[in-house]
Amino acid sequence: MCAIVALAGLLGACSQSDGDTAADASSSSAVLASASTSPRGAAAPLPKPVQQLEVDATEYTFKISPDPSGGLKPGWTLLKFHNVGVEPHQVMFAHIKDGVDMSKLAAAGAGDSSGAGAIEFVDMIGGVSYIGPDQDTTAMVNLTEGLVMAMCYVPAANGVAHALMGMTTALTVSAPSDEAASSALRPSDEEALGTIELSANGYQMPDDLGAGWYHVKNTDSALHELSLLRLGGSIGDDQARLLVEDLAANKTPQVELEAVGGMGAISAGFDGYLYLDLDQGDYLAVDFMPDPGEPRPHMLDGYYGRFSI
Repeated sequence: MCAIVALAGLLGACSQSDGDTAADASSSSAVLASASTSPRGAAAPLPKPVQQLEVDATEYTFKISPDPSGGLKPGWTLLKFHNVGVEPHQVMFAHIKDGVDMSKLAAAGAGDSSGAGAIEFVDMIGGVSYIGPDQDTTAMVNLTEGLVMAMCYVPAANGVAHALMGMTTALTVSAPSDEAASSALRPSDEEALGTIELSANGYQMPDDLGAGWYHVKNTDSALHELSLLRLGGSIGDDQARLLVEDLAANKTPQVELEAVGGMGAISAGFDGYLYLDLDQGDYLAVDFMPDPGEPRPHMLDGYYGRFSI
């Protein structure tokens, strides 16, 4: 149990203290004034999910249906996430790498609210970034065999990550004994409209983000996420920089915004699928993730971008 509790703090809180914000640390992220766009490209078939999970989030637990205690199948999983609580929530999936010494993982995560010390022990395989109360979002994640942790590491007002307050669930993923008994599901849309790339040069997005499924892939050597925030209006470069600093320090931003989801953290070389249906307006995409051993979030080194719908 202690190992699981320690792993719950693996990615800790996604924000840092004021002192961390001011730190002069390097990152693998490239400075990015705005999200780069590209043609949407040809639609591509979605992978067939092997199962569907409904996840309800509240303070501070997940309710997952169907009950995963009997084990989950490996493969693409259709994820429907509902925030039924009063605080923002998310669900991220971390697969413990083969051969990891759980005591070393526990030691690396102990007392580290950023989780930077423990990132090297896991593969982050996606999920959904945070949304506000009474909101829903949909994604697909490729669950791999082994122990997978589902967690919410959105910080509470005091800066403590929800995962450290019990919002984490251990999932066992193993091949079913009867493959013929597993029926494939299809999402409502059967094609991905385009690709969102988490690259070494920042977010590469289609110039038309219409409603539908998008393939999200991490082509960089660092861990990244795509957290989407709808802004109350257009902002300039200086306002964007100050907003990012406030987010990193877990301060109340001076700019009106709404968390509308996005793709949870994905390790280098991994991918996922995200369903988007964004209202018209101005948006900020940000990466809360740090590098291993360095708690400074990538967005403080320029991994963020603005775009409009």
